[in-house]
Amino acid sequence: MLKFLKMREEHLERVLNWRIRPEIKIHMLSDVENDLIKHKQWFQKISSSNSCKYWIISYDSTLLGVINLAGIDYNYKHCTWGYYIGETDYRGLGGIIPPYLYNYIFLKMKFKKIFGEVLKENEEIMRLHNLHGYRFVGEYKDHIFKNNKFHDVLLVELLDEAWFNLQNKYKRYIADFEE
Repeated sequence: MLKFLKMREEHLERVLNWRIRPEIKIHMLSDVENDLIKHKQWFQKISSSNSCKYWIISYDSTLLGVINLAGIDYNYKHCTWGYYIGETDYRGLGGIIPPYLYNYIFLKMKFKKIFGEVLKENEEIMRLHNLHGYRFVGEYKDHIFKNNKFHDVLLVELLDEAWFNLQNKYKRYIADFEE
């Protein structure tokens, strides 16, 4: 059973270890230093912010990754999000996790849109976004400098009506997101 636990300080060492793994870092827009003190400072900043929410993904009591909302705008009813599976043995669950978050955003928060940025070479997440009803809205050329080179970034969005059109397929993907 999937659960989404509010990220707490007790999770930070594990989260940092996930975030610095090469197979996770390669798909992130930003790089994270292997520095627990800076990581705790980052956590203090996000914990006091109304514009983001972070959860630990738990499956059958195993902590396996992180999912978050960022850029939350309650007036315009939109946000962006991200996630990763840190435990290699559970990577197969990656495709079923986002619908739980989409239902939380569109049904509970009553938001209109989710938007995002994806590194162009992350073809796997783009396939997943297409499956979930996202549409491509643009591209930033040479936008991110990582690993000694520039990367293009794709812009995507998922509107509530596109998600609701898929609702018969995903309506059972409901879970509690600890507040």
